[in-house]
Amino acid sequence: EGGEAMAQMEKRRPEDIRADVSSQLFWDNRIDESNIHVDVVESRVILTGTVPSYSDRWQAEDDAYSIPGVSYVDNRLRVSPGTFPIPSDEDIRNRVENVLCWNPTIDASRIDVIVVNGVVTLTGAVDSYWQKRRASYLASNVSGVIDVTNLLRVEPMARTTDEDIRRDIEESLARNAYVNPATIEVRVRDGIVTLTGTVDDYLAYRTAEDIANYTSGVIEVNNNLVIT
Repeated sequence: EGGEAMAQMEKRRPEDIRADVSSQLFWDNRIDESNIHVDVVESRVILTGTVPSYSDRWQAEDDAYSIPGVSYVDNRLRVSPGTFPIPSDEDIRNRVENVLCWNPTIDASRIDVIVVNGVVTLTGAVDSYWQKRRASYLASNVSGVIDVTNLLRVEPMARTTDEDIRRDIEESLARNAYVNPATIEVRVRDGIVTLTGTVDDYLAYRTAEDIANYTSGVIEVNNNLVIT
């Protein structure tokens, strides 16, 4: 009973979560938060409004997740670049291709970039799942990009069995100080990893996801973990 009472005391009020998320967005100098509206339903944060860049959209989500008591962030932010000169689709495509080519961790020769009305679509192939995610991140930071559709295929250099992938992930989780492996189930089918179970906070949520992302042979990661 004492544990349940303590859990109830620790459960944060939605208005307190909302105030902290708003303050965090205001604090973050990377983000123009002037057109972001924050709502909280129980422990779920809803972000609506507009931001000037695609990278702002994800940085705002990370800021919201960093607040204690947040279990989920529903990111409905739209990208509206504003009144400054917006690069043409051709300029955006050239810039995305350049940042991919200049990045030493990605073989950009197998990546094709298409841009229509500021929406970047990446097609082709990369060697690992983390490279696929890295390509999205690099494209999202290019001026004028309003969305990124990542259709890259992951084609690992070496064949790795599902059992090897599962074991590698579980062993890495067990070594990590930020997660409790006993509350996380790892399933792997045809290189696709699915994480289920519960974690205490967003740090553990992201840590478990990153461990799966960086494991050799992984094709895709479905993170279904719940923050409690």
